[in-house]
Amino acid sequence: MDNISHIEFLAVAGSIVGVWIKHQMDYARLVARVEGLEDDNSDFKRDVKKLLDSIQEIKVLLAKNKVE
Repeated sequence: MDNISHIEFLAVAGSIVGVWIKHQMDYARLVARVEGLEDDNSDFKRDVKKLLDSIQEIKVLLAKNKVE
């Protein structure tokens, strides 16, 4: 410890804090992106379900018309 001056120690400590803060910011940004993608995915699934229900209804109507 005799070889490390106070200024060098503060520089290393500051660097470690800076890296930790950058990591936290990047992690928060990635979490926000994942949440956005999950919301988009749920919207897509809901739209596909609506579309499939509509197609099923069309099939039923077409089947009724052929029977009559």
